[in-house]
This record gives sequence, C-alpha cells and structure tokens, in this order.
Amino acid sequence: MEQTMQQNETNPGVLARLSDELAAATAIIAPFLVRVDDGTRFTASGVSLGGGYIVGASHAVESDEVFVITADGTRHAATLIGRDADTDIALLKVEADLPAAPTVTATPRTGELALAVARPGDLGLTATLGLVSQVQETETDGNAEYIVSTDAVLYPGFSGGALVTTGGAMIGLLNRLYGRGAGVALGVPLVIRVAEQLKAHGTKRPGYLGVRTQLVALPENLRGSQNILQTRGLLVVSVQPGSAAETAGLFLGDTLLAVNGSPVEDVDALRHHLIAGETITITALRGGATTTVAATVAGTE
Repeated sequence: MEQTMQQNETNPGVLARLSDELAAATAIIAPFLVRVDDGTRFTASGVSLGGGYIVGASHAVESDEVFVITADGTRHAATLIGRDADTDIALLKVEADLPAAPTVTATPRTGELALAVARPGDLGLTATLGLVSQVQETETDGNAEYIVSTDAVLYPGFSGGALVTTGGAMIGLLNRLYGRGAGVALGVPLVIRVAEQLKAHGTKRPGYLGVRTQLVALPENLRGSQNILQTRGLLVVSVQPGSAAETAGLFLGDTLLAVNGSPVEDVDALRHHLIAGETITITALRGGATTTVAATVAGTE
C-alpha cells in the first residue's frame, strides 16, 4: 500500500494531469478577463480584444458610467462604443493597452471539454467545467459562424466571460440572457464580426428595405443550376413606392435568394443584413434567371 501511494505521488494519474491542465487553462485566459461595473447592483464580465477594446454583454451595461476592473485590480473608466441588439453584444473602450485574449476560430466539437471562466463581481476569478453539448453552425456573408451550448454552470455575473478550450483559448463569449439562463456562448467568429461592425458604425441601426415577402420553395429544376443551392427563397409580394427596394429595381414577383452572397431562406436572414445606411447586394430570381441589384438600406423611423 505504501509503495502504491509513493508511486502515485511521483507518477500522477489521468485525473491529476487533467486537473493540472484545467488549472493551467484557467491561468492562461485569466489576464484577459475583466469585471464590468456599470454602477448597478449587478456586475458582469468582459474579454479584452486588444487595443483597449472590451467585449461583453449588452444587457449588463445599463448606465452611461461604466468601469472595467482588470486582473490586477486596476479600475478603468470605459466608454460604450456601441451595442448590438440581435446578439446582445456590447463593445467598450478603455484608455489602456490591454492585450488580446487568445482565441480559436475553428468550430468546436460536440462532446469536448470546455471551461466557463469569468470575473463575477467581488468573487474574483471563477471557473466551471462542462462539455460542448451542442454547436449551432450558421453563416454570415459566406463566413462560418457558430453558437455553442454548454452544460457548464453559468453563475450570475458570468455573462461576458469566456468559454475556453482545455488549452486556454477562447471559443466564445458567455451570455446567460441570450441562452435564457442556459449555458450559451457566442462563437469567436461571430463576436469578432459584431465587434468590428461596432467599431466602424457604433450601435447598429435597423434598416428598412421596403418589401413584403413570402417564404416559397424553389423549383427542383433550378436547384444546382445558376449556382442556386438552397431550397427556399423569399417571394416579393409587394414593393413600397419610393423605398430602397423600388430604387434598387426590385419588382413584384422577384424571389430573393441571397444578400451579399449569403442565402436568405427566411425573413430573419434578410433582416440580419438590413442595417441603416449600408449598401447591400441582392441576388434575386426573375423570370427563371438570376439578377443582381444594389440597394442602400433606409433607416427606420
């Protein structure tokens, strides 16, 4: 018995090695995690993207006076650059050269271990362990994105924290509200895209195209031809006079197939691209052939 105990102390088993790896992964991501304090009784977390930019959860930033507390305890006044209502992402800026968190952009695998790490209020650095229980793959403008579900427990204040691999690299941004209390993380490619949009435009203003549409199935003889790979499109059933759609040259009876090269197989996919002031490229089916028009999206009143 004594010989076995001595052997375990000098040659740790699988669980001991796993424990060391998880602690090391937490230590790797820790310097890039911050506490976000907006002066309310609730606090949340954030992740440094480098250059003074902090990404976090929009619902956790309710006031105009926001502070970011870094790993060393330094308190920085933060400016709200913008927020995105669709993803509940907020982008903050501090006057400090904070390094960017290590990230992984490849789609994670269902079943792999993942750590949820955050700075929830006065509790300091906190971590929980779980699996990547589901991966919802999406696509925006031809670029792969994903949303991760995890069974790692997300305590209050975990929103804006990081879901990380066992190597300490960030997979996604934790958000309890987006998951309605469940463990959900917005994948790194999605977070980076939204952050870049907020850097460029601030808060995204929803836009208006000026069409009413109806979801329709595409004829089977068209699938695979003219680069049409999808099974559904949006049939234009009305075009508002003087709208962006009419100016662009969309007509009653056109079937919308894609915006900026990304298929639109439902209304939500179309709305995703309607940002006031931006010019979008619309691919439509007209008379059995595809046509392309450019539309400058109008703002909503």
